Amino acid sequence: MGKLITVAGNLGAGKTTLTGLICEQEGFTPYWERPEEHPFQKDFTGDMHKWALANQMEFLLYRCEQELRIRRDDQIAVMDGGFDQDFHVFTKNLYNKGYLITDEFLICERFYNFVRSFLPPPDIIIRIIIDSPTLLQRRIKRVRKTVDQLFNPTEFVELELLLDGWLKGKVSSPILLFPFEHDLNDCTDEIEELIKQIRDIMDTSSGQFSDGTAFPQKDI
Repeated sequence: MGKLITVAGNLGAGKTTLTGLICEQEGFTPYWERPEEHPFQKDFTGDMHKWALANQMEFLLYRCEQELRIRRDDQIAVMDGGFDQDFHVFTKNLYNKGYLITDEFLICERFYNFVRSFLPPPDIIIRIIIDSPTLLQRRIKRVRKTVDQLFNPTEFVELELLLDGWLKGKVSSPILLFPFEHDLNDCTDEIEELIKQIRDIMDTSSGQFSDGTAFPQKDI
């Protein structure tokens, strides 16, 4: 069975860049979000209330299909974002903002719980931590056009709170915390330490230390 590492973080925090750097250095297989390729994304940006459910369910299904391919192959994969973040952060954000009504959110929740009943959670979650001023500067410089360009600064704070609520709750995956203030390409030492932590976890098959205690969240 393949191994799955997911990189979680706010929009524009550097998930895609960090995923690429880890895969390039370790020979892992990257799996991308590619929002521009999703069939409802353009419609969603034009009318969020009308297309939120269709767009979000398609994103969840896409991530589910990616995970299924990863688990069926003998590989170590790194995913920018991922199925769990799509539900716990982005789906809940849509519901909190009123783009999904309660029954629509419950459909997404049922689908998420159903998938997690037969697909295991990620083997590792890497949580990118970034301060708000740096995040907003990156957003301004971002070349890739995404729906977050319509967001105001408050919405990024709301997403950060959802990330914290998810990852500080009951999560069965070991979590590596990756804070940084500079460009990812200037974080050579930090990335080397992150990869060392990944290797340590991947060297165990039980998700535990050799004495049987569970992995805590770790700062890099």
